[in-house]
Amino acid sequence: MWQPMLPDKTLMAVGLALAASAVLSFIDNFVAPVSQEAGLWQFQVFRTLFAVPLLLVAARMSGRVIRPVNLPRLAGRSLAVSVGLLIYFAALGTLPVSQAGAGLFSAPLWVVLLSALLFRHRIGPVGAFAVVIGFAGALMLLQPDFANLTLLSLMPLAAGLFYGLGMMLTRHWCSDESAIALAIGIFVTIGAAGLIMLAVVTIWSGDTFITAPWTAPSARFLWLTLFQAVGAVIAVTLIAQAYRIGNPAVVAVFEYSFLIFASLWAFLLWGTATNPLAWAGIAVILLSGIVMALSQKEKANAPIAV
Repeated sequence: MWQPMLPDKTLMAVGLALAASAVLSFIDNFVAPVSQEAGLWQFQVFRTLFAVPLLLVAARMSGRVIRPVNLPRLAGRSLAVSVGLLIYFAALGTLPVSQAGAGLFSAPLWVVLLSALLFRHRIGPVGAFAVVIGFAGALMLLQPDFANLTLLSLMPLAAGLFYGLGMMLTRHWCSDESAIALAIGIFVTIGAAGLIMLAVVTIWSGDTFITAPWTAPSARFLWLTLFQAVGAVIAVTLIAQAYRIGNPAVVAVFEYSFLIFASLWAFLLWGTATNPLAWAGIAVILLSGIVMALSQKEKANAPIAV
């Protein structure tokens, strides 16, 4: 009798990961319209105000634990992830979602490098190959002008660096924390950073998305921010469930579908076409993710030396 290649739960996890990627890439396309209404820090404050109550309701309905197991470590992990996400959102104010996302999804590559530097983990030839082609794919998608490199050009990769650090700290510091506690930690940290930076830019303001001061929120801003917050909570819930029931190595590969969905949504919503080099970059990044996942799976299945 024919047997499916993947267990039923893993197939369900793949579906959840694809749904989460589709939702996230869709809502992130609306950060650019938000940037026309208010600044980054005001957006993050209101996004937190909308998202945290939704997460608390979700936790109560599902019976999930909210109380952190280790608050200092959760705070450190939340800070690293939040810095990465704030840089990503800052880039979304001027870059297409697929390009900003390319930098964010370099996070697994940074995890490999940081693990080797900080914890002396051996990369190995397969891991090194995945890192090299992964960064090559990110550059193909980002397509920076090397003759006129600016801080903005490097922002997506910086987002991936800090997000990767957060992923590594999740593994080493927060493996016993619930998904809800991890999500709330990020939103609260981002909201607090938003409040602090909103005070700063109110004193030293500018006319960019990052330096825009407080402005009276318009109805359009509130609806767009609520839409983004609800979508983020839905996506976080879906991906947490995917990792809970599925093989993490398999789920991680399908998270890269975010880049494909982002390009498709950008075309459907705004008529922004992705050029052939960028599509090639997405394919290379997907290949890197598959190689990385297979490498991690082999390590997990390897016999333990005694």
